[in-house]
Amino acid sequence: MTTEQQYGPTSYGEELADIYDDWIVRLQDDTEPTVRFLADLAARVAKDTGESRVLELGVGTGRVALPLAAAPGVEVTGVDASAEMLERLRGKPGSDKVSLVHGDFVRPDVRGPFGLVYIVFNTLYSLATQEDQIRCLAGAADLLPEGGAFVFQGFVPDAARFEGARQSGQRMEVARDGGTRLDLGIVHHDPVHQHMHPRYRLADPAAEREHTVRFRYVWPSELDLMARLAGLTLERRYADWDGGAFTGESQAHVAVYRKTGPVRP
Repeated sequence: MTTEQQYGPTSYGEELADIYDDWIVRLQDDTEPTVRFLADLAARVAKDTGESRVLELGVGTGRVALPLAAAPGVEVTGVDASAEMLERLRGKPGSDKVSLVHGDFVRPDVRGPFGLVYIVFNTLYSLATQEDQIRCLAGAADLLPEGGAFVFQGFVPDAARFEGARQSGQRMEVARDGGTRLDLGIVHHDPVHQHMHPRYRLADPAAEREHTVRFRYVWPSELDLMARLAGLTLERRYADWDGGAFTGESQAHVAVYRKTGPVRP
């Protein structure tokens, strides 16, 4: 198992690639509205900028990229640090329609411009420092033309809940298939550095396995500031891919930014 100190963007795939599609993807049951939202936005951006190419940072096994690449007029490139994740993606139907790049998504080795760059399923949080997260947004902005769009989707942090889960040691059942279940707990929480270490436990009658991952969570207002420094201006924030209103009670958000140039106080 990867230690907390060694954990990085490649580690997620190393630990979870073989169970990702069967278990982890089930925690994010929103693929259809995600693809619909991104395809519609890509079409709007293409009209504004003339750029129809789309880039996913942290493409994983292609949950979003594969159906999005099947949408009319959308050309998808996906970057991921995990060779294991990309290997599984390449084995799926339609993978030939997605250009795949193995490498660091902080500064991806791709040539722009792309009309739309997006990060889904909390993937930005896998970068362990604020500096790397800022660099990631800046790199995304560099690949966009003026008026291009950047989209992020992730959970809204709840530090009190994270700390309560850590202190209690309780695990929540998050998926089940017959006698096999996936439980989720939090083994470490550092509110100063905004680090959280969730632990997945896959338990079945034959065996158990555990995987600890690491997130550096980001507050929505912090993300907005990172984006402003990168030259991205918030266009709209939603509670979900269906366009629900974002409120103080929302547990997740979808933030849409447009490239406008740096905005400083």
